[in-house]
Amino acid sequence: VLLQNCELGLGLMFEMEAVINKLKGNMDPNFRLFITALPHPEFPLGLLQMCSKVTNDPPSGLRAGLLRSFTPGVMIDQDRLERVETPQWRQLLFALCFLHSIVQERRKFGPLG
Repeated sequence: VLLQNCELGLGLMFEMEAVINKLKGNMDPNFRLFITALPHPEFPLGLLQMCSKVTNDPPSGLRAGLLRSFTPGVMIDQDRLERVETPQWRQLLFALCFLHSIVQERRKFGPLG
């Protein structure tokens, strides 16, 4: 089961914590509940403590961002590079990855102005 954007339904998350605690002993060992949420100060701590947490942080630095973009299986692989024969395709793809890395790096500093 996948529940997305759980920070928007905090009341339901408190109920979910109670239901999981009540059914903990009777659950099938293959049952998995995946929850996605942004950090929120009122999110139930008990629910967070009984979960495995995974984060996906952008790489630090422009070079690391470009390397991550061109890592096979992440964004760009060899098949995607060779999909179109024109030389502008590779230039456009590099420009897009470069812009993406710049935007990810600038997010750390917040809005200016």
